[in-house]
Amino acid sequence: MSWVQTTVARGYSSDFPGTVADRPDRQSVWGKHEGARLIFRLSNLVPMFVAISMVIPITLIGTFRLGEILVLGLYPFYIKHILKALRNREVLFLISLAVLWFCSQLLSDIYNGSTMKNNLRGLGSIVLTMTTFVFFCGLYSRDYRNHLGALLGAIAGGVLSASLIYRFDRGNQSYVENLWDFYVSGWAHPTFAILAFLLFRKHPWFLFPIGIAYSVLANIYGGRSDGLMVLISTLFLFYLWIQLRKSNSNLRGAMRKGFILSAILLIPIYFLYVNYAQAGVLGKSAKTQIDLAKNPYNPIEVLLLARNESLIALDAIYEKPLLGHGSWANPGHLRRLYLLKMREIYGAQAPRKIFQDILPVHSVLLGAWVFGGFAGFAFWAYVIYRTFYLANRLLLGAPLSMIALVVVYLPYFSWHVMFSPNSFARFSWPLHMAFLVFAEAYWTQRRADSIR
Repeated sequence: MSWVQTTVARGYSSDFPGTVADRPDRQSVWGKHEGARLIFRLSNLVPMFVAISMVIPITLIGTFRLGEILVLGLYPFYIKHILKALRNREVLFLISLAVLWFCSQLLSDIYNGSTMKNNLRGLGSIVLTMTTFVFFCGLYSRDYRNHLGALLGAIAGGVLSASLIYRFDRGNQSYVENLWDFYVSGWAHPTFAILAFLLFRKHPWFLFPIGIAYSVLANIYGGRSDGLMVLISTLFLFYLWIQLRKSNSNLRGAMRKGFILSAILLIPIYFLYVNYAQAGVLGKSAKTQIDLAKNPYNPIEVLLLARNESLIALDAIYEKPLLGHGSWANPGHLRRLYLLKMREIYGAQAPRKIFQDILPVHSVLLGAWVFGGFAGFAFWAYVIYRTFYLANRLLLGAPLSMIALVVVYLPYFSWHVMFSPNSFARFSWPLHMAFLVFAEAYWTQRRADSIR
């Protein structure tokens, strides 16, 4: 019995949209090219074009993306589906928390005397994040598989973004030193997600070496976090494949063991990383960080060296924990404190000034707290909890191909919500969260129908 047949026998669907309990012959319906057919459907065109245009900047009061304007223009055409999506309790609760975040941001701006320009930028960022999320909820309430179109758009958008950087800013030394992050990861990560969708169900042995090669190349060319995300996804998919081959496996218990095993495996992997970084194999930036660490085998210390903005974020939160510092806050005393701490860590290599017009907190979670107060932190803390809750529900009952997408997304989400700026929240999170909400809702309903 093949591993697909074994998982089908245990109640997993190998096809869309039914389960084996509903249709015993569903496995044969998939066909050789069914995965590709789902990717290249006409219904995927709108999410694809929105995702592509999210990389095209338009400067007005702040920086918009063409995709955000496109979303607002398409609202009237999808209002029926959006209203349907708003009946979903998950969506309604997220919107309610976002309203509290918005109100907290408004109070913070009034309390801190933020300029009108910064006020509009901060409040507008929250509104645009949620309008994009609600729009994708409307799209996915019809068919959550339209998310495959958004992934295709992310691939094309990543290529376009790399082309624009090369055309207009290729002399930037930061881009040269972090080649993978700026030129590759934008299109490579969604490509890996599509490959996981296509290969994990029938040809997992092709997927695993691709994931390992991806993580190695990413580390060599300056994309350490991206390589780590894909490595974690690959290891978990491999573990899941082993568990699903066992007809008597308790999958819920196996999931818990899998997370523990993944954490244990990261220890020797981290030691290898330190040794290769010290040898200079992983590039100048990685070697600098490891050399500066008093104890390079302390991952927390190395992580703080890589994401040192977290230090100033914590100082800012301690100073104003309830309402924060206001939209696009850039207080001079905190900037000076940040530069002082950088000098203590990096010495002569420390930056002499901050070029951004915003305090460089570099974290969606902490940034929402720094600029909008505790309500912003509460919103993203809830998002983290619900992301893992919905993912767990899908891991225990969705089709294998969709499970692969979830496994690829979780490390990606976990890293970016903790250590990436607000651009992740505005341009990437909404479409992925909408996918999780409506994929879980669909398969929960299917399981309920099959019990009746």
